[in-house]
Amino acid sequence: MHRRLALLFFAATLTSCAGPAAFQPDSTAQEPETPPAKPNAVEEFAKGKRSLDGMFEVLVDDDAARVWLVLPAPDDEGTVAELIYIEGLASGLGSNSIGLDRGQLGPSRLVHLRRIGGRLFIEQPNLYYRALSEDRDEVDAVRQSFASSVLWSGKIAATDEDGRFVVDFTDFVVRDAHKVTTRLEQNKEGSYKLDAKRSALDTRALLAFPDNLEFEAILTFAGEKPGSQVRSVTPTAESITLIQHHSLIRLPDDDYTPRAFDPRAGSFATYFLDYAVGLDQSMQVNWIARHRLHKTTPGQAPSPVVEPIIYYVDRGAPEPVRQALIDGASWWVSAFEKAGFEDAFRVEVLPEGAHPLDVRYNVIQWVHRSTRGWSYGGAVTDPRTGEIIKGHVSLGSLRVRQDRRIFEGLLGAQHTGSGNPDDPIELALARIRQLSAHEVGHTLGLRHNFAASSYGDRASVMDYPAPWISVDEEGHFDTSRTYGVGVGIWDDFSVSYAYGEFDDGTADATPEALDALVNTALDDGLIFAGDQDARPRGSSHPKAHLWDNGTDPVAELASVMEVRSMALTDFGTGNVVVGTPLAELQETFALVYFYHRYQAAAVAKLVAGVDYGINVAGDGRSPARAVDAQTQRDALAALVRTLDPVELDIADSTLSILLPANVPGRGRGRERMNRNTSPNFDGRGAAISAMDLVVSLLLVPERCARLGEQARLDGSQLDLNEVLDALGEAAFDRRARTERLRSLQRGLQSVLVTRMIERASDGATPDDVRAILEAHLGRLQRRLARRSASDGPDAAHDAMLARLLDRFMNQHPWTPARVVTPLDLPPGSPIGSDGFGDCSHTN
Repeated sequence: MHRRLALLFFAATLTSCAGPAAFQPDSTAQEPETPPAKPNAVEEFAKGKRSLDGMFEVLVDDDAARVWLVLPAPDDEGTVAELIYIEGLASGLGSNSIGLDRGQLGPSRLVHLRRIGGRLFIEQPNLYYRALSEDRDEVDAVRQSFASSVLWSGKIAATDEDGRFVVDFTDFVVRDAHKVTTRLEQNKEGSYKLDAKRSALDTRALLAFPDNLEFEAILTFAGEKPGSQVRSVTPTAESITLIQHHSLIRLPDDDYTPRAFDPRAGSFATYFLDYAVGLDQSMQVNWIARHRLHKTTPGQAPSPVVEPIIYYVDRGAPEPVRQALIDGASWWVSAFEKAGFEDAFRVEVLPEGAHPLDVRYNVIQWVHRSTRGWSYGGAVTDPRTGEIIKGHVSLGSLRVRQDRRIFEGLLGAQHTGSGNPDDPIELALARIRQLSAHEVGHTLGLRHNFAASSYGDRASVMDYPAPWISVDEEGHFDTSRTYGVGVGIWDDFSVSYAYGEFDDGTADATPEALDALVNTALDDGLIFAGDQDARPRGSSHPKAHLWDNGTDPVAELASVMEVRSMALTDFGTGNVVVGTPLAELQETFALVYFYHRYQAAAVAKLVAGVDYGINVAGDGRSPARAVDAQTQRDALAALVRTLDPVELDIADSTLSILLPANVPGRGRGRERMNRNTSPNFDGRGAAISAMDLVVSLLLVPERCARLGEQARLDGSQLDLNEVLDALGEAAFDRRARTERLRSLQRGLQSVLVTRMIERASDGATPDDVRAILEAHLGRLQRRLARRSASDGPDAAHDAMLARLLDRFMNQHPWTPARVVTPLDLPPGSPIGSDGFGDCSHTN
């Protein structure tokens, strides 16, 4: 075993030793009397109780619904055992907004079981601050400087003369370990408390194995003034009953070598500070998260493995979804083969009777919710090293139905169920295969790569793929490459980095070998961009996008708009299955009308975009550089074209079939467009929302500031004046041909003025940006005041805007006001919430 790993285990072990900073109970507190040690005390206590043999013996009283652990004698320091502890929900609430899902895991914790007097304490050491050293005093100095956390204590019931003892573990299991009440309170869904009289240990769910113990409790939370989300998913909202799961896991042996994290390689990592390193070294230690995988013949050459990584698909997933999940997850077989691992990865159906939260199984779980939501990949990890012990994927079941609706909106529902390449069900299953591979990738230790759509013909399943549909030369939809098949070149590299073995005959890798692997990938044109590069609306990376396609975002936006236009032209009652209430057409229509929303966001990032990589000192890679001026101007022009009222007007034939949501037994739902014309569909409101989507993207605060900075550094670059001129021309100069279209154009004018005032009045807006905005608004006010002298709708609207601008320019302090409040768009990405609002590696 390598010296550094040996030091890790030495330091972790010392955290349990008694000493000045180790946990000690209050000496003034009234402690229960320590049960006297008696011969055969444990055996006597066990009489009449059911016994389960496992990592520890478990005693169960089914009638009383209580459970006890039989634990070995503590060492001289009082330590009984070191374990990994994790809790989760075996049953969920079913609400995306709240986020308490079936199969949701809490954090992986290292815990020490310590006996002090007549009680057992479960203490979590502080692993973020460590000293990887053989010097006991150095280790103690760090340990004593930071707090630990005692999670629970329980009374000891019996003790043998040999030191073995029994502790009542029931109260540990029957408690709100998952912080359900906190979650409900954070979401303003009511004030709830655990009701002990309606909560109990489920003795039928106890499982004992050589390396893990599994427990479950039925928990009922009683509350007052329940919120709307709770009311929508519970039969009686004042009483929420969930099943909570607990796992105690034996620590893995030391036949595992942590691998260094490289920010360019796309892995998750365990982070901590090592206070024992020399002053010439960084204190931060980063080890990647990965499964243990050893070859029977160590080294770089292909070899079978000692023990394969096996994932199990939830038996509750119906066909044909179940097979799609198996097929998609199995794509990782090829990545491991290319990394030199033979028969290293398999996907099977979960054995009958196996529990999805049993830590012995890597599981792909099929999770139902009341609305569509994110899927995510979690894991149980060894907090000391980052070793993944159990991968756990949660896949939202409504995603596949939403995807089917997208394709019915684009292609027509007449193809649904045909089995042909343009069958919306077949295309939705193709998406589920990709999603299965994506989330399993997280549980293998891999991060998102949101630049992967820009090279290598979809270089990674760790990107978010948009459906890639185009119009062929004959004017028909081409669905042949809607979703990719198999993992990509980035995935092959990231698996090789995380798992590959090298020619030194070990599973370890030297820093030089890993650095060489990364540099080869970079030389081959592989690009990595993570969540922080892609998700913020004001982000600047020109290749880091969600739900986009293609190497040229501008060209792809033109293609997306062509697909959208053709789908809108053909839109009718045939876009839902025969027999469906036409009121549901609104939900399908929204998906088509805003089909361009994500590609537009990708194009907007080219404006004031900055191309950069995750470079490290000494790598000789290119520095950050602004996107070239012509590309930025092309992007601006492409976005302005989407604002044309002709593109956004909705045909009368379509408006006539977008009926109110008044079907008995079917709620309005959150997938429909909002409207000012309730209960009827709001065509003008939809157009204004689409306009605001683009205008807001261009006038994001960070983008405005970058436009000013890039023009300061390079006079030939696109600047904020040019962006405002282009938007102003589209809104005020190109007079639409008909009053029908001019009404939409007036909506664009209102959106533009509202967003410009919003940006100019924001106290955080830089002075140079504010000066430009105020100058444009001042000129516009004077122009509109002159134009408003005539009659008609245009003149009336000009006068309204002129009065607003006059107040803005002259009223001090300015009282915020809007000409228009654009309607919120229906959810695009899966519906989620803070903390659970994205697909992610949750541990």
